[in-house]
Amino acid sequence: MNKNNTITRNQYFFVIQSAMIGIGVISLAAGVTKKAQQSGWIAIIIAGIYPILCVVLSYEIYKNLNFVEYTQASEELFGKFLTKIFTLLFSINFLFLEGAVISGLANELTFSTVKFLSPYVLIFLTTLLIYYNSVDGLKIIARLSELVFYLTIFIFLIPIYFINKGDVTNILPLVNNYSSLITAVPTTFFAYSGVELSIAIIPLITNKMGAKGAGIAACIFTTVLYTFITFVTILYMGWRLTSQLQYPFLYLVATTEIAVISNFEPLFIFIWGNKIFQTAACMHFGATYFFSEATKIPYKKSCFISSLIVALVALLMVPEYKRSSLTDKVMPYLVLYIFIWLIAAYILSLYKKVKRNEK
Repeated sequence: MNKNNTITRNQYFFVIQSAMIGIGVISLAAGVTKKAQQSGWIAIIIAGIYPILCVVLSYEIYKNLNFVEYTQASEELFGKFLTKIFTLLFSINFLFLEGAVISGLANELTFSTVKFLSPYVLIFLTTLLIYYNSVDGLKIIARLSELVFYLTIFIFLIPIYFINKGDVTNILPLVNNYSSLITAVPTTFFAYSGVELSIAIIPLITNKMGAKGAGIAACIFTTVLYTFITFVTILYMGWRLTSQLQYPFLYLVATTEIAVISNFEPLFIFIWGNKIFQTAACMHFGATYFFSEATKIPYKKSCFISSLIVALVALLMVPEYKRSSLTDKVMPYLVLYIFIWLIAAYILSLYKKVKRNEK
């Protein structure tokens, strides 16, 4: 086990929530209200089952296999040939997700604060910074994720300012149409993406007792944050306005009036931008780890190669409407693949455990 990639149980919590909480903070409310109207926040709660299943099944798979590392575990379950294919697919999954996060950041910054810069320049600079953040392995990413977590707490506090300013009729009736509520669930998949990193990093946790609980806690924290932000956004603005805005929570932040701060929006963008940067770094580790395992290219070289691929993917997702359209189409298939792999791996690992105990 590479010591640069080992993390503690608490750091696992920080990495998993950091991998998920990103672009969805400012844009998720728009997607769910287009489908479920005022019930959009309920769709986020329902979709929160997905990340919890990911961390629980991942933990149980490795527990059944005595916590061997990913490649060894996968080869025990599926054989070398299928493992190679699955590993490449995992790498592609994270390359796509990271590219979508980086392009989303570039699109938003050129929309709000740095309109004088090209999104292509921002993509290049962001990719370069993420490479330097990721090249030394998971341990550095985990430490930075812990620091950035406290910025996430600050984001949590912003909606509180608007609770008493909203109109309760904006969220009534709670459920208008059950079918539209269910169809809104897939629009949340990108917001929860990144949790699949648990498939790679659970064997890298040094103190595994309580690791499953840490993963579940990270998922619950993320679900509560997304639900709270979306609920307050709908409560304050109504679902019609929310669904028409590209970044509804950013619009909400722009209306915040704080006596000691003349313009709160740039401060929020700075805090949120750091959070997005760390989200992309977590995904870059996932992309690099699986790419390295599939190709047997050393991690640091794989980190550079995957950076080039990610930059190209991100460039193809400019402007924002192109990114949103592509992620909406691709995400259900990625989630389906992850879910099928987890179920198959869990069943096979259970079978291996039973066979081992019989001997």
